[in-house]
Amino acid sequence: MKRNFVITAAVILIGSVLLSSCSAIKKKLNVDIDMTSSNVEFTIPVITTVGTTDMGEQTIPVNIDSIIKANNAELAASNIKSVKLKSCTITLLDGDGQNNFAALQACSASFYSNTQTTPVQLASISDNPDVESYNLTLPVNASIDLKDYFGATSFTYHITGTSRKTTTKELHAKATIRYTLNVGL
Repeated sequence: MKRNFVITAAVILIGSVLLSSCSAIKKKLNVDIDMTSSNVEFTIPVITTVGTTDMGEQTIPVNIDSIIKANNAELAASNIKSVKLKSCTITLLDGDGQNNFAALQACSASFYSNTQTTPVQLASISDNPDVESYNLTLPVNASIDLKDYFGATSFTYHITGTSRKTTTKELHAKATIRYTLNVGL
């Protein structure tokens, strides 16, 4: 009887050590990875009338696996648990006093991937101030999980805006979108 008690205690002890070790390993292999799409350049056409207009669309290639493996070689895109949007900023590369973000009352950014073709709105601003500006920070929708879009090899970004003024030239812009990927076993 005493021997059975010792064996049972040993099994319980070994089992609890193994379970805590597995839990520690899983925690080690659960990481947040910051990812930035900063190659999203597009041309805003001359705005000739006040109202809503398409301001550009750009498709860029992505290699999610290599981004994840650069941060943790044990993980891959198939290990993504969630993807949250952190920020979205648009910068004019060639604006001037008459041609800048003061021309826009509102602006929004959406995207889709080659594996998930339903567009999702990432960020928008509806009350952009009427002041000369060459950077536009769009408040993001941080509540959506973009995981289903990240099994892709390309992202397509689309920018629309509602103008309050006209412009006199095409404007070249660059969008910088930041995400946090939660990846783990």
